[in-house]
Amino acid sequence: MALAALLAELGNSTAAEEARSATLEEIIVTAERREKSLQDTPVAISVLGARQLEQLGISSLDGLESGIIPSLRIQPFGTTPSTLSMTIRGNGPTDPSQITRDSSVAIYQDGFYLGRSQGLTLELADLERIEVLRGPQGTLYGRNATGGAINLISQKPTGELGFRQTLSYGNYDALRSITTLNLPEFSGISLKFDYMHSERDGWVENTAPDQADHYAFNKDGGRISLNWQASDTFTLDYAYERGQVEAAQVYSQLAVDNIGIIGVESRRATTTRFPITPFEPTVTDHSMHSLTLEWQASEKLTIRSLTSYRETEESTRNNYGGVLYFNGLIISEEIEQEQFSQEIQLVGTHDRLEWVAGAYYFEEDASQDSQNFFSLDVFGLLTGTPLTPVLPPTTFDVFSNGDAPLRQIENKAKSKALYAQATWTPPVLNDRLEITAGLRYTDDERDGTRIEVGQQSFNLNTDSVDPAITLNYHWNEGLSTYAKWSTAYRVGGVNVRAASFSSFGNEEVETFEFGIKSVFWDRRATLNVAAFTTDITNAQIDFVNPDNLIILETINAANTVEIDGAEVELTITPLPGLVMGFNYTYLDGHMPAQPNPLAGGLPQIFFLSQTPEHAGSVTADYTFEPMRFGALTAHVDMTATDEYHYVAGNGEQDLDSFAIFNARLTLANIPLGSNAGELTAALWGRNIFDTIYVPYGFPLPGVGEGQIFGTPRTYGFELTYRF
Repeated sequence: MALAALLAELGNSTAAEEARSATLEEIIVTAERREKSLQDTPVAISVLGARQLEQLGISSLDGLESGIIPSLRIQPFGTTPSTLSMTIRGNGPTDPSQITRDSSVAIYQDGFYLGRSQGLTLELADLERIEVLRGPQGTLYGRNATGGAINLISQKPTGELGFRQTLSYGNYDALRSITTLNLPEFSGISLKFDYMHSERDGWVENTAPDQADHYAFNKDGGRISLNWQASDTFTLDYAYERGQVEAAQVYSQLAVDNIGIIGVESRRATTTRFPITPFEPTVTDHSMHSLTLEWQASEKLTIRSLTSYRETEESTRNNYGGVLYFNGLIISEEIEQEQFSQEIQLVGTHDRLEWVAGAYYFEEDASQDSQNFFSLDVFGLLTGTPLTPVLPPTTFDVFSNGDAPLRQIENKAKSKALYAQATWTPPVLNDRLEITAGLRYTDDERDGTRIEVGQQSFNLNTDSVDPAITLNYHWNEGLSTYAKWSTAYRVGGVNVRAASFSSFGNEEVETFEFGIKSVFWDRRATLNVAAFTTDITNAQIDFVNPDNLIILETINAANTVEIDGAEVELTITPLPGLVMGFNYTYLDGHMPAQPNPLAGGLPQIFFLSQTPEHAGSVTADYTFEPMRFGALTAHVDMTATDEYHYVAGNGEQDLDSFAIFNARLTLANIPLGSNAGELTAALWGRNIFDTIYVPYGFPLPGVGEGQIFGTPRTYGFELTYRF
């Protein structure tokens, strides 16, 4: 989606006048590791620029959960709310919290791969744009990008003195503060400092005194960015960031009660039905160093080195008391992870050839200690009276009538890769044809242990060769079509919640795609269309063990999963000042019945998770005529999602369709006098009609169904000072 970059930053009256222009601005992306126009890049890609991120109120990845990019589904994971579950085009995991397995959507921050999903709800510092690459990205973005890749690109230091302070306050005592300071360049060195703080009370009140409320959060983060222009040909970029997220668990409600003790909570709750105690937020800390060196070796060759080191720690004390039948369940978990990556890129041109080649190394060490306790005696098996508190919490397990021992997981992973991609313009057809070919070889090693009563271990060594071929034809200056064939793979692993500790294999994806990119109506409109068919072999599928509901198994699907779809993105400016975006995604997923190893190999019905058949969004931004006291902009957007399944196996729970409306009114460029800077004031509202909807749910075989409701209406006021 490209609306954001189509609106210029309204930094002064001239910018406001440009925003009222009846033509669309060119969008530059780096999806192919070089700067290139979005319309000239034969990749299915959606872009959110800085201006639209501001209008949408998106300052972290979980802000995309409303579905503004219809092909991308993002949900907070139920047990660890700072962890995000992400799906693109119907390809994504249900349980992303495990350190022994990887997501199918690869996250890159300024070119650096983030190996874990924990802490992805952290506030992001001064983003320039978000690029969402849809479909398998096996060549340039490598392993674990079978669904797609998300590139987070930060603003670099400007080298000029500048300051920006944003304060936002809303209902549920929501407070957000963003501070950015750019220092003047000195001896070729430019520095930028960013600090972010965000907090909000929970919107489901815990009836237990002095305990956290569900959905409450408190986030802090800081980032130092340095750019050194050492010479005309050599540049150094270094960044250090550190952050913490405290997030209270989402509130699960029983939608179907097959036993009849607790009862159904059919409407969105505002208070917990039982006092949930003890109940503490999940705390996630992370820090990251990143270093990019770029040498312009010649006019036709650029060499880059990208080095990063990242640490993540997470402590979880979730409590499901009074919600599910194994409620009173406290999931106590400690996760530590550190990762190192090194990449060398060569970006060159030669006559009719543009090419990229590189080598990549990634190493990860992680540990995960977990234990389940019970704080509420649901069935009266301990105290003799159902629904009474258990103090102190015990490791009693109502399903196995024994202890729930401490589970200790250690996991080590290494990945090495070589890749190359080249685009050739042959001397035929008036230079309108481009042929792109790419290839990546990846070697993965993963091994680990689980200590739980006894000790188990696994070891997985695998490699993969992933090619890609694209034919792109420019019919004229404003119209091109492309045909693409590509593959990618997600490395195998082991499910830490399974009864056995045996590994499952790689998931492999093959996609054929046809696309159209066009600019027309005197550059007042763009229309991009992509139609695709995807085959997933050895798909990694999760399902609950019906004999023990706290055990989750993973298999490689014996039968091929098929997903066909189409995506349409239309942006138009029908009159000066008005920019409208229309986005639609159609997904037709088919998952044949798979043999269930826990049921003697009998076929079992599975569903593609987070794959609505229809999804779309509409956005509209209108900039009024500039006024002496400021520039007024009105923004509205609507996202709509068809019904879908959240969990692949064990049940046919279908989540209803829903639509969400958001709005924002901004008065920018409010003058404060000569050399005193300017103000921007805004009123915002999200889910302004207070739609009650369920973004995800989960079956409990033999017990019922659980569900989690989406965020109710929120609103507030924002003030930004700039000089």
